[in-house]
Order: sequence, then structure tokens, then C-alpha cells
Amino acid sequence: MRTHRYKVQKGGFGLFLGIAAEAIRLSALPADGTSVSNRVWLDASEVHNAYYGSRLTLTESEVASLQVGLGKVSGAIELVESSPCILIAVRALEIVEADYAEVALAPAIAGWAESEWSLAPRRCNAIRDSTTGQYTLDWDE
Repeated sequence: MRTHRYKVQKGGFGLFLGIAAEAIRLSALPADGTSVSNRVWLDASEVHNAYYGSRLTLTESEVASLQVGLGKVSGAIELVESSPCILIAVRALEIVEADYAEVALAPAIAGWAESEWSLAPRRCNAIRDSTTGQYTLDWDE
């Protein structure tokens, strides 16, 4: 299991999210999880708060953010991983409430996968609209 910490500090805002996950290589389709691509699957059903050890229940929107982030790197994972199926099981999140926004889930899990498979880093710029407080991600694609 590997932990990746996504951090952004800019004038006016900061984001922080740590994510611990493991890659489970399978010879057949997984029984649990959600398909992200042809061979990459996501399981976020057993996630804990890394600081308190309590169980976290992610919202559909949070799971969708994780899927977006994995989707950004799934093609690169499939190029370097020979297993027929790869299940990414998210095990824990490090959430600092003052610096947490759901939008950080996508680049955090993408960064985790880049570390896990030694992939070239993707640039992801977090932008916060100071008027509305809404975040957007620019994946530099």
C-alpha cells in the first residue's frame, strides 16, 4: 500500500488530501468495484479516516471524482501493467477539514497512480474562483 499527498498552496486558498491505496492485480474481473477503463477498476467501499481510524462513507460524487482522476491515468497504467485486471482499492484518506475539497480527490488518486507505476506526472492546476469559492481543475490536456 502506498500513500500520496496532494498539496496546493496558492494565494487565497490551499488544498490538502492524502490518499492511501493499493493496486490489486487480478486474472479476472473483480467482484467489487467500478470500471474506470477496460482493465482498471476502482473500489472505494472500505475507506478509513487515516487520522482517526474511523470508517468513511464516500458520496457518489466523491467516488466519481476518484474515477475521473484514475481515468486520467488509466491508459498509462494499462501500458505498463500486464495483469488482465487492476483493482485500485482506496484504503484511507487523510483529510484536514480546513483544506479539504472534494475536487482534490481526482488529482490525488492520479498522483498516487503515477507514484505506484512510475508514470510521467500529469500537470493538474487547481483554480479557485474567489467570487463563488468553486474549484476547477485544468489537466493541461
